[in-house]
Amino acid sequence: MDRYAPLAELKNVSFHYGKRPVLSNISLTIEKGAFLGIVGPNGSGKSTLVKLLLGLLRPDEGSISLFNQPQDKFKQWDKIGYVSQKANSFSSGFPATVFEVVSMGLYAKVGLFRFLRKQDKDKINEAIRQVGMSEYMHENIGELSGGQQQRVFIARALVSDPELLILDEPTVGVDAKSVSDFYGLLRKLHKEDGKTLLLISHDIGAMTQYVNEVACLNKTIHFHGTSDEFVAKNDKLEFYGHDVQLLTHNHEGVAHV
Repeated sequence: MDRYAPLAELKNVSFHYGKRPVLSNISLTIEKGAFLGIVGPNGSGKSTLVKLLLGLLRPDEGSISLFNQPQDKFKQWDKIGYVSQKANSFSSGFPATVFEVVSMGLYAKVGLFRFLRKQDKDKINEAIRQVGMSEYMHENIGELSGGQQQRVFIARALVSDPELLILDEPTVGVDAKSVSDFYGLLRKLHKEDGKTLLLISHDIGAMTQYVNEVACLNKTIHFHGTSDEFVAKNDKLEFYGHDVQLLTHNHEGVAHV
C-alpha cells in the first residue's frame, strides 16, 4: 500500500438515533501517513463517527471502507488501534501492572488463556518503551496519574502494531502539563514511528499545533484541509456552522471552544 492510499473512507454517510439525525452526508478520507484531527462542539457527532469507523454502529445511508475493503467484509481489526476518553478514569483498585494492561492488547492474537511467548513479551516491552513508561512497567495502573495512564493505554493500542490509531477525546480530565507531554508523544508516533493518527478533540488550539489535517464536524463536515488553512481562515470557527469564539487561556497559548 503506497503512502497515500486510504486506510479509511466514508462516502455520503448519514446516521440517526431513532428519528434524531446525528450525522448527515459525511464524506471523509484518512490516508496512510496522515495525522488528522476532527474537531467539533459537544453533540456534534464526533464519538458517533468513531463508533461508525470501529463497526460498533452501521450507517443508515452511505458506505464505509477500511483498508480498501467494504467495512462489513473487513476482518483485520488488529490493524486499527483505539484509545477512548474513558481510559484516564481507570479504577485505582484494579489489580494489574502496566505490563499486564499492555499485554491485553495482544489477546486477540495470542488468545486470552495462552502463555505469552518471548516475542510477545518483546512487543509489550517495546510498546511501553515507545510511550516512555518503561520505568513504570511493574507499577499498578491505578497508582499512576491520568496522563501516565493514557500513555499506558496508547501502548496497549500500539502493541499489536496497528496501521491506524484512533484516539477519542484522550485528554479529558488530564492536567495541563500531561496534555502537553501527551501531544508531544503523538507527534513522535507520527513523525518518528510513521503511525497514521486520527485524533478526536474539542481542544482546537492545542490540536492544531500538532496535526497536519483538520476536519471540522457539526452534524456534517464544514471544513477539511490543512491545519494552517484552518487557522488562517477560521478565526471565529464559522466552519462549525455557527460563530464560536476561541477563548485563549494560560496553557501554552492553547485555545478552547
